[in-house]
Amino acid sequence: MSGLKQARHICAGNALLLALLWGLWYGWLAPSDTYGTGIALIGVLPLLLFTAGVVAGKVRGMAALGFISLFYLAHGLMELMANPEVRLMASASTVLSLLLFLTASHCLRIHRMQQGEQPPK
Repeated sequence: MSGLKQARHICAGNALLLALLWGLWYGWLAPSDTYGTGIALIGVLPLLLFTAGVVAGKVRGMAALGFISLFYLAHGLMELMANPEVRLMASASTVLSLLLFLTASHCLRIHRMQQGEQPPK
């Protein structure tokens, strides 16, 4: 398996784990009284859509996952500091979103190197 293909699979796996965590957290363990499972869908759908692009080898999918992972990271950090009841879930969300950002960035870097571009100094 090539380096880029393996990195894409790891990135997609991280995205799916984060989507699963988000769905469990807001869909089952702590559903919103006001919005119901809508919040879970809002969090899961972008991850699943861009994961399909990563698996297909689309550069924009990799870049988009890297960007939106920062929103999940910010949300996880906010919940970690503000809501003591969900610290375990918020910690897992923070770690998974950080891993997603790093793996998406790694995929983009490998892709650039395979295209013959020099990495920035």
